[in-house]
Amino acid sequence: MIKICYNASMEMMNETLRHLSDLYRRAERQNSYTYSGFLSPAEQAAFLAAPPRGGISCTFEGGAPAAERRILVFGSENDFGYPPEPPITVLAVRPVSEKFAETLTHRDWLGAVLALGIERPLIGDILIREKSAYILCLEQIADYICTNLTEVRRTAVRVTAEAGPVPELAPVLKEEQLNVASERLDAVVAAFCGLARGKADALFAAEKVFVNSLPAKDGSKRLKEGDIFSVRGFGKGIYDGITKETKKGRYYITVRRYI
Repeated sequence: MIKICYNASMEMMNETLRHLSDLYRRAERQNSYTYSGFLSPAEQAAFLAAPPRGGISCTFEGGAPAAERRILVFGSENDFGYPPEPPITVLAVRPVSEKFAETLTHRDWLGAVLALGIERPLIGDILIREKSAYILCLEQIADYICTNLTEVRRTAVRVTAEAGPVPELAPVLKEEQLNVASERLDAVVAAFCGLARGKADALFAAEKVFVNSLPAKDGSKRLKEGDIFSVRGFGKGIYDGITKETKKGRYYITVRRYI
């Protein structure tokens, strides 16, 4: 059963990569931009491992600082002579009545959107701000969500498309000091998640650890200042480096946790 699921997953990934290659060739052939749907970190990593060979460049765009789900932009201003316009819309979803609104999780928000029959590649990151949320989506589906998303769990909501810069997309960060044996990623992840080293190692095997939005398979990697790491189920942080070394040869490091 596991082998069957694994093979199905690999075939889905291969199909995604074939589609991305087609978009690349179309942009190259037509001398104009093409854009993918939102890609998971694993899909982004798979593309970077074997990008198409050709004459145009590619970049990722998520619509918000440090977005994990991002679209691929095929082409650049240097290639085509004009800047790209990634087709990403920011939707603000607010409770109709703040007083009676529930405290909702990411799963609640995402589940309500997908329950509308929307496919996952049309939706990017969902950022929760108190009892509201900001949904990044492809512009082709924005009006449909605005019209049809009226309730999340038992909370009535109102959806509007945001124009111009959206200050709420800026990350909310809390500085923390962690005591670690080294700057190795597995040591930082264990301290960040409050887990024993062995349990933290299992997160790598389960492909739940990401650095700069890409899967991290090697816990021995040393983080650099400014690296953004995330652990599925535990949160995300920015690594700011060593603060001081203890007499026992351990280190205090600073991270800024996304809250």
